[in-house]
Amino acid sequence: MSDLQSGVTGLCLLREYPWNRFQDDSIRITEVFQESTVLLVSRAHPLGDRDEIRMEELRKESWIVRAEAHPVVEVLQRSAHEAGFEPTIGFLANDYQEAQAMVSVGMGVAMVPKTAVALQHPDVRVISLGSAAPLRRVLLAQRQDKVYAPAEVAFHSTLLEIARERAGDYL
Repeated sequence: MSDLQSGVTGLCLLREYPWNRFQDDSIRITEVFQESTVLLVSRAHPLGDRDEIRMEELRKESWIVRAEAHPVVEVLQRSAHEAGFEPTIGFLANDYQEAQAMVSVGMGVAMVPKTAVALQHPDVRVISLGSAAPLRRVLLAQRQDKVYAPAEVAFHSTLLEIARERAGDYL
């Protein structure tokens, strides 16, 4: 973010959840899309045949989360606390593909933003968390006081066009 504020970077993508809204009057933000959070389980998991599940049903699960204080850890903790339990974190993954691999062999379950399973492991099921699923907004950020280069303008419009075409894929 500091590169954007200093002008080194012309634009960047940000993510925000309802509890940490981005606010900086010097930065122009455009919502690209909203996406829901989903549950990942192995196909062999007892919940593997479900299409939707409530967080309250997941209190005894062992969770796989992203390492290094990744924001998805806070999403899991907030969701679990709202459902009345403290999540048991069993494993840390370096990225979403590693988390899916761990889920696929039954090491635990994971909560991820829906775009994290654009490349879905064949032994992983994606299950909706229903209306209680945390939503995150993906934003395009640019400095307010800058004259945008033609490439930035083209990227901005192309990104929004693709997001509009795929809007239903994220929720």
